[in-house]
Amino acid sequence: MAATQASIVEEGRERLSAARGRIDEEIQRVQEELNDQRKRLESQFAKNRKSFEKQTRRQVKQIQRDLRKNPVVKELRKWRGRAESQFGDTVESLLATLRIASKDDVNRINRKLSRINKRLVQMERENATSSAGASASA
Repeated sequence: MAATQASIVEEGRERLSAARGRIDEEIQRVQEELNDQRKRLESQFAKNRKSFEKQTRRQVKQIQRDLRKNPVVKELRKWRGRAESQFGDTVESLLATLRIASKDDVNRINRKLSRINKRLVQMERENATSSAGASASA
């Protein structure tokens, strides 16, 4: 009787062990399936995203082309150009009235000063070499 109970217990253990093994295998299989499905979804998402971005860029370019052709936008651009020009003229007039140099004036003066400095450095070098030559020959 003790032997039959021991064999029943042993048989139960074996069944549990086999069931556990099957469960582990099933879990592993499900994990692999889920991993494969995740990879497929990521790939599909990346493809869809690229397609969506490409389509969006095309639509934006088309809208920009349409806007450039729109007479209202053309007129607004003309007004903007005129306003910028008038503003620039007004600022220059105001600076001239207040006797303040404009940025263009300052840049022009800087370019002239740079040329003068280069000439001065060149003259100093020539003067130094001629002085050194005169000292050596004396």
